[in-house]
Parts: sequence; C-alpha cells; structure tokens
Amino acid sequence: MSKIKQLVLPRKDEDGNYYISYSQLSKWKRSKRNYMRHYFFGEPDDNAALQEYGDFGHKVGEAYENNDFSAWEDDEAEFLQTLPHLDEFEREIKLRMDGFYILGFIDTNSKAEDVKLLDGSTLYTYVKELVDYKTGDIEKRSPEYQSEDYWQVDIYAAALHQEYGKYPEKGSVVLIGRSGNAFAGEDLNLTMQAAIIDKPISEERCKSVLKQVQEVAEEISEYYQAYLKLKGDE
Repeated sequence: MSKIKQLVLPRKDEDGNYYISYSQLSKWKRSKRNYMRHYFFGEPDDNAALQEYGDFGHKVGEAYENNDFSAWEDDEAEFLQTLPHLDEFEREIKLRMDGFYILGFIDTNSKAEDVKLLDGSTLYTYVKELVDYKTGDIEKRSPEYQSEDYWQVDIYAAALHQEYGKYPEKGSVVLIGRSGNAFAGEDLNLTMQAAIIDKPISEERCKSVLKQVQEVAEEISEYYQAYLKLKGDE
C-alpha cells in the first residue's frame, strides 16, 4: 500500500490517532447514509429491536469470556459449552494501516505458542487459531459469513501477523442459531443449533482485504472532511 497522509475519521483515541472498527466498515458498505447519520451527525442507533439483537450477542460473548453460563437455562448452557472456545477471549487488536488503525476484539483465540527447533531455540511464536462468534438465523445468515465480502476474520488474522510475523493457521465463524423477531416484539432464543464456517487464512487473501479496507477508509475520510468543511470545523 502506498503511503498517504493521515486520514481524518469520525473516531480517534485519547492520543489523537484516528481509527475505524469492522462494524464501521460494514455499516459504510451497507449504507453510506446511515453511516453518516450515526458517525457524522451523531444520531443514535436508538432502535430498541436493534439494541435487543446486540444485547443477545453480548450475552453469548460474555458467557464465554467469563466462563459463566449461569444466565442461560441448563440445556442452553450445556449446548453453548459444546461449541468451539479457545484459550483467550476479547483480545484487543490495533492493526496499523496507512494514516489510521483498525481497532477490534477477537472473540476467542488460541494462546500464543512457540515453535522450537531441535536445539530448543524458538523458531517463531504465533497464534494458531481464531474464532468469531455470530448469532442469527443459520440458513439466512450463513451466506453472509461464507462470502468474500466478510472481512472480519481476515482483518484479525492480519493483526496477529503484524504482531508475530506469522498468520494463524485456522480461522472460523461460529454462527449460533437464534430464533425470534425483535422487530415484531418476539423474544430471542437459542435454537440449539450452530454452523461452523471455515474461513481459510492466506497472505494473499489478507493483503487483498486490507487493500479494500484502506480504500473504504480513504473514502470515509474524504466524505468526513467535506462534512467538516461544510460545518466550518476545518
């Protein structure tokens, strides 16, 4: 990727460094208008149904992170514990890009391990596997996570490569079945089914994804700077 000046994005950390998340990237790709309403104009995502879906996903993630499934019924807790969960949870990543960084949290990953030579010296250290949890209708949502347009696992793999100099060997999405329609006022429940979607990791794929991420971030920055000029903030 060619070097560019620092981007100007809607979010920056306490040190003044601009960053973006995968959810922001996805929101921009789905609807520039909705992205600008939320991140430029500051309009909240106040839809109660959307909040309920988000809370359900957080409830799943917190059970794994804290190894505490007491918020679920016994059969639900037993089911969740049968699904892949690795050594670490909610590992923060900050993937350096041109003019910004990507902030994210890996749902679960294996502990970094040393690969040693016969003489006992360390050849390299790396994280072997990572998993991203999702909840939703398995039949409807599986194509989304199987798609080439789903970048989250690749971004996390690239971040681990940036840290260790080696890509993970395995990445996957665990799509946990969820029933109910919050928009219709229905309760959300586990279906007691799940799909494990393999997401092969390769240097070629990760570099391609990061190129596309860079392009999206630059586009957001162009729109945002134009917005700031209209507001008189620049």
